[in-house]
Amino acid sequence: MFQIASDYAKNVDNVMLYIIGISVLLLFIITFAMIYFVIRYNRKRNPVASQIEGNKTIEIIWIIVPVALVLTMFFYSYDVFKQARAVPPNALNINVEAKMWAWKFTYPNGKVTDTLFIPVGKPIKFNITSVDVNHSFYIPAFRIKEDAVPGRQNYMVVEPKEIGSFDIACAEYCGLNHSLMYTKVYVVPQQEFSQWMNGEVDEGYLRKYVAMHTGGYKDYLTGSYAILFAKGCVQCHSIDERKSIGPSFTELRKGKSNVIVNGKDTTITIDKEYIRQSIINPDLHIVRGYEKIKMTNPMNNLKKEELEYLVDLLYNNFVKSKQ
Repeated sequence: MFQIASDYAKNVDNVMLYIIGISVLLLFIITFAMIYFVIRYNRKRNPVASQIEGNKTIEIIWIIVPVALVLTMFFYSYDVFKQARAVPPNALNINVEAKMWAWKFTYPNGKVTDTLFIPVGKPIKFNITSVDVNHSFYIPAFRIKEDAVPGRQNYMVVEPKEIGSFDIACAEYCGLNHSLMYTKVYVVPQQEFSQWMNGEVDEGYLRKYVAMHTGGYKDYLTGSYAILFAKGCVQCHSIDERKSIGPSFTELRKGKSNVIVNGKDTTITIDKEYIRQSIINPDLHIVRGYEKIKMTNPMNNLKKEELEYLVDLLYNNFVKSKQ
């Protein structure tokens, strides 16, 4: 069942049902007419073919009726489309920046995130652009999709109607990892959103709030791979089995890791602490088969709550899922 998280989404669905309804009706009419003429004018009934002259009334009908139907579909869908273009004076402006292969959201107070947080019941204007190639900002639950084009700013307007977490995807092929360009939008009450904007609560609090409110705590645990792209983790580690500079995250599924510590081989059980220390101090455990390389301190690019979210994400998606 498709999620419906806004009135605009409902209206888009109604337009689609209207078009499908007309199409199905025409299908039955045309099919019935075909069967009727096959039977009525078969060779047994008409051994000598009848010559049928033109009928102006029928010709006028089959021109006017299809044109009228097409026009109703056009104006109905255009009326709904305008809803996503009308910007209310109280709309919250959020800048959406796409890049290979992650999303960046900038709020009016300058706060920047790779996961989208918006208040329920408030119009949101997304100002959409790209820093590299063409992308497409797509939120299925809101039925909105708008291209993100380098050097150009597009926009869409939506007003979320229910608390929850919904997928954000790229709907324009943008390169090798296009299929992994996912993140989440969390719709939260206005009070919680204001507290987050003012720095009174962190992102983890909003995720947990939504998870508890919707009964989807599993969604909070599994999370989105978007943070791995946004924080540059996939530059050295893949989320599939492809070889890279560092070990693939899929190697966490083994449960144990053969590493070199202080020049000695040892086997370590993979748990949350191992993952946490590997992020904080990448040189502490060098996985056998990989070389020690110079890299910047990951904690320069990670907040404390982001570190814990990463640890939970990797542990629950790769380690715990195989236990």
